[in-house]
Amino acid sequence: MESPLARLSYRLARAFGWTPEEIGKLTMGQANLYLDFLDEDTHD
Repeated sequence: MESPLARLSYRLARAFGWTPEEIGKLTMGQANLYLDFLDEDTHD
């Protein structure tokens, strides 16, 4: 089973083309905000 952090990193890298280093610089609040945006896009 994947860790939540690995899933988060994979989704952000795939959606935005970010590197692991770029994702690592995000705060958890920023990462969650971007995930919320992605989730909204899938529900529209």
